[in-house]
Amino acid sequence: MDLTLGVTVRWLGGLYEVAALQGPRVHLRALDVNGEDAVALVSAVTCAADFALVEAQGRERPGPQITDVSIVDVLDPLERERMRTWERHLHEVVHGLPPGAPSGTQPRPQYDPEETSRWSRLDAKSRELKDLGWAKVSVATLRRRAQDYEERGVAGLVKVVAGDLYGDTDERIVQLLEELRAGTEESSGWANRLRERVEARLRAEFPKEGLKLSRTGFYRLLKNLGVRVETLRGPVRRREERASSPEPPCSPTRATMLGEAVQIDSTGLDILAVGDHGYPVQVELTAAIDVASRSIIAAMIVPRAPGRSYKGKRLGGRATTSFDATLMLAQALAPMPGRPGWSPSAAADRARHLPYADLVACDPRMAGAAARPVIRPKMVVVDQGSIYQSEHFTDVCTSLKISVRSARDRTADDKAVIESTFSAIKKLFCQYVAGYTARDLSRRGKFVTDRVMWRINELQDLLNEWIALGWQQHRHEGLRDPHLPGVVLTPNQMYAALVACEGYVPLPLSESENRKLLLCQWRQVTDKGVRIGNRTYDSRALQEYNKEPSGVRGKGMKWPIRYDPYSPRYVWLFDQRKEQRGEDPWVEAEFVHQDLIGDDWSLFLWETAERLRLEAGGSEEDRQWERDIALEVSELRRRARQGPADEPATPTRRGRGRTRWRRPAAPYTGPGLAVRAPAADRYAGIPAPDPARVRPARSLNVPAHLLFASAALADPEPSPPASPAPPGANSAGTPPPGADTDAALPGPAKVPDPRRWRSRMFSGRASDLFLRNLAPPPDDSESPDPSSDEEIT
Repeated sequence: MDLTLGVTVRWLGGLYEVAALQGPRVHLRALDVNGEDAVALVSAVTCAADFALVEAQGRERPGPQITDVSIVDVLDPLERERMRTWERHLHEVVHGLPPGAPSGTQPRPQYDPEETSRWSRLDAKSRELKDLGWAKVSVATLRRRAQDYEERGVAGLVKVVAGDLYGDTDERIVQLLEELRAGTEESSGWANRLRERVEARLRAEFPKEGLKLSRTGFYRLLKNLGVRVETLRGPVRRREERASSPEPPCSPTRATMLGEAVQIDSTGLDILAVGDHGYPVQVELTAAIDVASRSIIAAMIVPRAPGRSYKGKRLGGRATTSFDATLMLAQALAPMPGRPGWSPSAAADRARHLPYADLVACDPRMAGAAARPVIRPKMVVVDQGSIYQSEHFTDVCTSLKISVRSARDRTADDKAVIESTFSAIKKLFCQYVAGYTARDLSRRGKFVTDRVMWRINELQDLLNEWIALGWQQHRHEGLRDPHLPGVVLTPNQMYAALVACEGYVPLPLSESENRKLLLCQWRQVTDKGVRIGNRTYDSRALQEYNKEPSGVRGKGMKWPIRYDPYSPRYVWLFDQRKEQRGEDPWVEAEFVHQDLIGDDWSLFLWETAERLRLEAGGSEEDRQWERDIALEVSELRRRARQGPADEPATPTRRGRGRTRWRRPAAPYTGPGLAVRAPAADRYAGIPAPDPARVRPARSLNVPAHLLFASAALADPEPSPPASPAPPGANSAGTPPPGADTDAALPGPAKVPDPRRWRSRMFSGRASDLFLRNLAPPPDDSESPDPSSDEEIT
């Protein structure tokens, strides 16, 4: 604040008059009766807490203010030109010259400040403007505007009517209107319904006040509030998002270490894929992204199909479950293996920015892996969905020493990174995939379901390749070097920089540890084994726990049974007492009717088969109910391998109510989780055979097509007549001993009686057929010498 001679100031509780200014010092004369004169630094006076300029009446004089000239931007071109015209005239009155006058220009005589007074200059300008046709340009008006121009600059020339935003409308009406407009209980509607609701609430809550709102005032109030009438008919979801949005400003999510914050969420992909039943199904994506490096450390595509209710039991439904979220954590802790047919650039050893040699030295599993880093989550951020709030997911996170933080309900800003990642995946990946449907029906093309679509397993492979090749090696605007803000980094580059700072410690999970990630149910072991979901599992080792107490308080004879819903062929009983003794705590049991299925299957196929049996009239009270479902699962798998035989391979658009695609070769089983130890090599320790000691194979003494009479009878070509017997042959045509067999049979032999061949072929063992028809082995004395050069066949 500037000090000038003669002004009165308040300083340290007293009134003083500025008597003199000498360099950085100011001389103050005391105005109080008991006050004393003082000499102080100007900075000490003006920076005091109670310093103020005082007017003659004892009031504080407002200090100089910086004028906001942004008000000029609200003017239209005509008003701005008029303001600049006023500026030129007033500048000439105050300073004698218009703004921007060249150096050396002399002012006009009537506006020369050295020769004329301010009053005379104002009077001359008033007459000049009136001659130009201006109205309301009296001397008093010019004096007031000149004063505003000197104090506030060009902003003082802008006429601003600053009134109440709501005018004369009562604040209670405004508050009630805001409450009803932001409500999410009702469906969207027109503005007239909102006005009627406001009037009804006013009559109900303020009956004696007489508050009213006219139609014109209602729409004017909406305009002042910035509410467009068209938005009142918008989706309810937008109003819910606006109501749940936090108050600004919002700080961005930051993380400085790998795994410090990992966001997990699920969303529906705008893609149709071929399901296990051969029809197009919708799919949804569950992904986990590391905030520090923006790396997608896990991604899983799951079919989304509603189930069917039958007698109060819902069967056949499929969507993302808590077990799928658990598999996401297992994916994040293991390298993603490369697949045959992928681009070579998707491999980790071809990635330019990954420290491949150092990673393989720390973790041998990285050999042959894809270019996606392995990051161990320390904290995961999830929403309020039942998937992530389940006990199974939270218990697994606790066992892996991962803390769980829940976002606020309907607050996408708490996990903005994963939300923006989903938007990028739909833009950069989904729209280029066959079967893309866009986000709603109004944007979907025609005959999408009639075109070629991917199977779900193939779609998962495409996404994994795109993550390793596209996302991890694509520059992200959110990843920048703090020392070089202009350099934009890729997720792999940021991972390489962070892993060099904090290191890499792998956490490989064994088969025993992976079993602890499976779903658990407490069951009692009976004489028949354990029963889970209408399926019975049994083994010799499991019967050792028959009617035995588990030792867990409150569970009695029930034991924890773990199973994989994507591969429910085996279950495992966990014995914590063996674990305490250092023994293997797992007891494996197999499905008792697995021999009827004989192939891989999932819980979804089991529930589908159960639903089909119920619709066909079956009952759970049948004694062979479990066996019938197993046979139905086997039939579903057979139809999946064979494909639809009664429908064309290429779908047609006309004359078809629903297109049926070829069935997938294998059911969707999700990402594989190693829960069984690899089988032992049966040939381990057996030395390689010596080719020199291999004996020649026996040779057939009859043509091969005569071994199976049915094939011979099916030959449409007639058999040629028999050739005359060679010299020395008997009446039956049999060559004498020692004769050449090939010379004895120059042409096809006559087909014998099929009934005699059937009795000869299918009676006894299969080896008997060769024993009867093969020539005797050569004598050991005639066997070739291993040291000789004779060829061995």
